[in-house]
Amino acid sequence: MSKKNQKRQRSRTVKLKRQAEQEKLAGEKERAKNRWNPAGRALLYIDLVFLAVTSLLAGNGLISELVSGVCTVIGVILLLAALWLLFGKGGTGARKGPHL
Repeated sequence: MSKKNQKRQRSRTVKLKRQAEQEKLAGEKERAKNRWNPAGRALLYIDLVFLAVTSLLAGNGLISELVSGVCTVIGVILLLAALWLLFGKGGTGARKGPHL
């Protein structure tokens, strides 16, 4: 093989490696962009557990209907806050969370 042909092969290999690295970085950036806000995710989990416990207590008659209703309203407010944290803070048009 001539030296000229070897140089061509190396440059092509380097280009392929560089392209593969760029694709890998682009994939990582896309995944990082689609991650949920940790505060919103924690609030969502806490709210779901809160609503589940409230419904179990109300179903077994351990809390009154009035307390159950108040807890449900609080749960819905917390749910809306969690959804706003996860999906609502768009800012200048660049969304920071996964799209609905």
